Amino acid sequence: MPDSLLGGIVINEILVDPNGALNFDTDGNGTAAAVDEYVELYNTSGSAIDISGLELWDAGIGHWFTFPPGTILAAGGHAMVMSGLQAGGSLPTGDPDDLFFEAGRATALINNGGDNVTLYDPGNDEFVQATYNGDSLDDPTLGAGGYSGFSATATRNGLGEDFGNDTDGQSLQRTGDGSDTFGSEDATPGTTNICFADGTHVLTPDGPRRVETLAVGDLVLNADNTAVPLRWIFAKTWSADQMRARQNLAPICISQGALGVNLPSKYLRISQQHRILIEGPIARRMFGSDEVLVPAKALLSLAGVYIDEPSTPVSYYHLMLDQHDILISEGLRSESLYLGKQALSSIPHAALNEALMLLGLSKESLTQNRYPPARPIAQMKQARRLIARHRRNDKPLTPDGKVYHIQKAAP
Repeated sequence: MPDSLLGGIVINEILVDPNGALNFDTDGNGTAAAVDEYVELYNTSGSAIDISGLELWDAGIGHWFTFPPGTILAAGGHAMVMSGLQAGGSLPTGDPDDLFFEAGRATALINNGGDNVTLYDPGNDEFVQATYNGDSLDDPTLGAGGYSGFSATATRNGLGEDFGNDTDGQSLQRTGDGSDTFGSEDATPGTTNICFADGTHVLTPDGPRRVETLAVGDLVLNADNTAVPLRWIFAKTWSADQMRARQNLAPICISQGALGVNLPSKYLRISQQHRILIEGPIARRMFGSDEVLVPAKALLSLAGVYIDEPSTPVSYYHLMLDQHDILISEGLRSESLYLGKQALSSIPHAALNEALMLLGLSKESLTQNRYPPARPIAQMKQARRLIARHRRNDKPLTPDGKVYHIQKAAP
């Protein structure tokens, strides 16, 4: 069980260093800076919790943020606090249950080389702590090392949690909100979409159909040409303003033929983390499998693949089957909803519980490989390396595909 306060509030994600080979621009102003660092909490309980007055503390800095009065975190909701906003930046946005704050700092707060993140509940005189990058666990009740003014009588809930070692530009996060395991992955402040954008045609036994016309029980065709029923559909709409403020919400556009002859067969829009199937000997050498799934964002170095800047709202559709599978969208092979870490973060608590109930699963069972991926999944860094090797060696992404060497085409 994770260390928690108030019956369910845990430290869920820490962006230690936004700058690196993989930059992360949290406030969306166009520059990944030290103040883009953040700490995210998560409500693991089944009920809303009042987190007003909870305090964040740091060794060397001391008390740096207090959640304001009236701050209620819904069940399954996230509360993210970033160090500060830059000129032209704005707070991220997420689902209605997610909350976003900034501490108003102009300089870095979190120690990149190793630190403690301490969350204190003055009402119950309790605290929880997370460490990373090999830092030893502090005792803030001693008042030393930046904890001047911290309660000398406070008690630590749990033993402290080690989030492991970070990769610059990625965050340290629980592998599944509220889980007991940790990893360094692409930052996900609030939520992340992994789904088809409206207007996308998905292949069915009766031919291609627009994703927004599909209903639970309808049959779709998988990559093995087998008709399989849709078990659950979830839709989420983002406004143009929200996507401008938070670029990772905007869709990836793959132009007709960008990945090979007639692949896709027409313009395709999907979310940035939606995975596309790549096939060939390079995948086999890197992953031990002829086929591997890569996030659409990893394809941005290819001509005809770009991030859209829509002027109208975009709706994303999660399509869930009895098992993770490969569907055909505009002639391109891509995944159905995978109940992994990103989905656990991006789907509201009540909706996710409905999906799991339909499959007879629980969040805990997902960590026991009860809903395995249809193909090996490449993390972003590996996926970019795979695409770079295809381009460098002039190898197709699929057996009948073609690699284009122009850096990136304009929309």
